[in-house]
Amino acid sequence: MSMTTALSGLIAAQQDISITSHNIANVGTNAFRKSRAEFVDDYYTTPMDSHRTVVGSGTHMSRVAVQFDQGNFAATGQTLDLAIQGPGFFAVTPMVNNAGDPTELVYSRNGSFSLDADSRIVDSAGRPMLTWPVAMDGTNLQETQDALQTVTIPMIKGEAVASDEVSLSLQFPADDAMMGMQDAVPATNAFDAEDVTSYAFQTAIPMTDDQGNAVEARVYFTKIAEPDPMSEYTEYQAHLMVDGNIVPEADPLNPTTFRFDGEGIMDDATALLSFAGTDGAYNIDLTGSEMENGTFAVQSASHNGQSPEGLSSLEVDPRGVIWANYGTDNRVALGRVALANFSNPQGLRQDGNASFFASSESGDPTLTSPGDKGLGLLQSGMLERSNVDLTEELVQLITAQRNYQANAKAMETSSSLMQTIMNIRS
Repeated sequence: MSMTTALSGLIAAQQDISITSHNIANVGTNAFRKSRAEFVDDYYTTPMDSHRTVVGSGTHMSRVAVQFDQGNFAATGQTLDLAIQGPGFFAVTPMVNNAGDPTELVYSRNGSFSLDADSRIVDSAGRPMLTWPVAMDGTNLQETQDALQTVTIPMIKGEAVASDEVSLSLQFPADDAMMGMQDAVPATNAFDAEDVTSYAFQTAIPMTDDQGNAVEARVYFTKIAEPDPMSEYTEYQAHLMVDGNIVPEADPLNPTTFRFDGEGIMDDATALLSFAGTDGAYNIDLTGSEMENGTFAVQSASHNGQSPEGLSSLEVDPRGVIWANYGTDNRVALGRVALANFSNPQGLRQDGNASFFASSESGDPTLTSPGDKGLGLLQSGMLERSNVDLTEELVQLITAQRNYQANAKAMETSSSLMQTIMNIRS
């Protein structure tokens, strides 16, 4: 009997050492929850035994109790590294159906999230984070388990619009001698982009196609008239090239010419130039252009084309709203982090990867958002470390080792007694 009792002590001490070793091995694991071995004593009696003389029969482990006290935080500077300040678990899913809805929920305090190849927010095990749907201003739309969804961060946002209107403010030289390489007024040869003597000035202009991509476009200016006794006007003709092709004027009855008076002020009636070709129609507005002493220069340029805005930054506020910034001022909410809590967290079933499954002992999860119903707030750019105290675990390891040695000694003593009895019989 004493041999069996000592053996139970050996087994218990070995289990205690195993659990302590597991804790020590995971001292650097993010959000790891340490465990504690809990033992109960064994008594075996019969109805005829006196409770005053019953001798204990050893011990056995009743459970491995996970400890959910808070771990320390470590700053990482990564936006999608999240730590929960207070109670709660992140909800992630290892499985989704064809519609992208979660079919299984896993709970973890490991907030080491990042973007995968599909721009979904996933944890270090590749499981997508679950969030609540929100309006663009961050307002919750629904908080039921059926509403849980994975969240994808679009890399670009907005519609592409092709340019068809360009506004240019130009400065033309008032000095008649400053005509670029143009050989005469008007030019001797017809306009040719390869012939620098056929135009005075040229400049690139901004344009985009219907995919939002930049288009190579240039406008050329040929001086066709100078002031004379009959007229004070200086006149130019514009030529447009898009993707290396000349775009003809839209209406031959309204040629793409414009003029300045003797003071260098543009005649606004001639400021709008229209071009039309097989690839589209374009208007170039030169309102505000002038003639000044100096060289040819572009004072300002703009167009009505649009390119989709790229993701410039991502942030997660303390209440779990995921904000994406596109361009300079296009800030939208994409989702709100879902957190879960349980009436009995120690009843959760461990799954590795610092994760847990709900069980009958833990009860059903209460799913809500950070800061609601007693759950903690989030800290972005932080990770929760293991809650293992290494000094405490080393002391526990020494204690378990001594318990093991003591039980081994008890077994040795029991063996000696049995040997003595065997010797008496012989």
